[in-house]
Amino acid sequence: MNRYPHTCHIVFLVTCLALISTETARGEPSASDAAAIGATVDDFHQALAAGDSKRVMSLLLPDALIVEAGAVQTRAEYESEHLGEDIAFAREAPGKQTSRNVQQAGEVAWVTSTFRVTGTFHGKSINNLAAETAVLTRTADGWRIRTLHWSSHKATKD
Repeated sequence: MNRYPHTCHIVFLVTCLALISTETARGEPSASDAAAIGATVDDFHQALAAGDSKRVMSLLLPDALIVEAGAVQTRAEYESEHLGEDIAFAREAPGKQTSRNVQQAGEVAWVTSTFRVTGTFHGKSINNLAAETAVLTRTADGWRIRTLHWSSHKATKD
């Protein structure tokens, strides 16, 4: 006689719950989360373009890393070594977003975007295609950026 007559039902139920929790734990965020995540990244770019270094830094977590041109900078290194140049670049060669994808896994989200960047910077004409990945973490103050990764290349003539 089977001592556990409902074992199959229990295993089936646990499997279903595991599958459901896996699917809701990663992937497409809710509309409100997607809006808040995207707004944080937009706020970062708007603060750069406005020259608001205090706001830029407030959106980066204390352990944030900035990855660009084969180098990795800590938040402090970025603030002292590269932020001023990024502010100047954002003002002179604005990027127009061409695509965005927002994903979320619990308290972590990532935004992958592409941009067309045009203008003049340090006397040189800029016409680039750029990609950005921003990894964010939900905090008590809202979504904050943990990692930014930028890459770009010259656009081909249209």
